Amino acid sequence: MKNWKIEVKPTAEKYYLKLDKKARTRMKEALRELESVDAPLLHPNVRALTGKLQGDFRLRVGKWRILFTPYIEKKIIYVFAIVPQGGAY
Repeated sequence: MKNWKIEVKPTAEKYYLKLDKKARTRMKEALRELESVDAPLLHPNVRALTGKLQGDFRLRVGKWRILFTPYIEKKIIYVFAIVPQGGAY
């Protein structure tokens, strides 16, 4: 059952489609898991970002990072970037 809705921005989707099938599958599963929990910001692989991205969060999926902005009132997670670890932010 979905508690949250995930919306992927075109820039993130473009990068997602360039990944190999295994990485895409892992990301899809991680996002589905995030969708189904009551408090996705408390997920063990989610961390708050700091600096100019303060207010946004990242989800760790292996060597990749999914960057997103949560809208708590509407229970929507906007994924705005998928980046490799290290070159992320």
